[in-house]
Amino acid sequence: AWCRVAQLQGMESPPAKGAAVVLHSLVGRAELNGKHGVVKMFDASRGRVAVTVEGKGLSVRPENLALADREASLVAALQALCVAPGPGWHSAKELHSRLLQQSEWAGVSLQEVKRGCTVLAQSAPPAANGTVADAAASETEAAEAGAAADPAARVATLLEVLRASRAGSEERRAAVEELLALLKAHGSSRSVVNALVDGEGPQTLYAIENSMQGDWHTDARNGTLTRIGEIVRLSGPVGLAVSRYRAMSTRKVEAAVAGMHDGCEHD
Repeated sequence: AWCRVAQLQGMESPPAKGAAVVLHSLVGRAELNGKHGVVKMFDASRGRVAVTVEGKGLSVRPENLALADREASLVAALQALCVAPGPGWHSAKELHSRLLQQSEWAGVSLQEVKRGCTVLAQSAPPAANGTVADAAASETEAAEAGAAADPAARVATLLEVLRASRAGSEERRAAVEELLALLKAHGSSRSVVNALVDGEGPQTLYAIENSMQGDWHTDARNGTLTRIGEIVRLSGPVGLAVSRYRAMSTRKVEAAVAGMHDGCEHD
C-alpha cells in the first residue's frame, strides 16, 4: 500500500480509543483489507474493537488491526472522498467540511487536510472515476476557475475574506492580490462594480489601508498596502468608487481633527 503503516501487526493489547488503524488479514470481508479507520471503543466481553471506517461502524478482532499514523489515515479518508460520486474537483476546504461531518474526524484542522491533499496528490494512484485526487491539493486552480465563471461572485467572496482576515496574514495578502487581478481584468463589468460597492469594498480597503492595529507593519512590507494603492489608482468605475470613498473619509477625519482643535481652550 502507498500509505505508511506502522509495523505493529501483532498487537498485544487493543489500540486505544481514537487511535488510527488499518484493517488487514480479514477473510470474510477481504475487500476491507487496507482500509483505514479510527477506534471508537473496545468491547472486552466480546474481545472485539469497534472501528469507524469511511463513516461506517465495524466490529473486528484486535489481531486484524495495525496501528497507522494519523496522516496515513487522513490521506486514506481524503482518497475515499475524492473517488466518491460527485463533482470531479474537490477543494481542500470542501473536503475539510465533509470530513468534519464524520465523527472520527470531528477535530481535524484545515491545515491537516491541506497537508493530506498534498500527500495524496503526490502519492495516490489515479481514481477510477476520474476524480483525480491531486486536484484537491490546488485551491489556486479552483479560485481561478471560479473567478472565470463568475468574477462578481468571487469579488464578493474575497471581500468577506478580507473583512475576516488578520493584519499581516498571508490570507490577507493573497486576497488583496487576487482582488487586484480580478478588478484589472473585469473592472469594466457592471456586475463586478456592483459586487465591489454592495460588498462595501471601498470601506473594507480603506479600513485595512488606514488601520494601525495588529501586525500592520507586515501589511506594509509584504505588498498588501501597495496593491490596495494600485486598486485606488485603477481607471474606470472601480478606481473611481474606491478613490472617492478614500477622499471622502479623509476629509471627514480632517474635519473631525479640526473640530477638536477648535474646541480646545487656549491660554
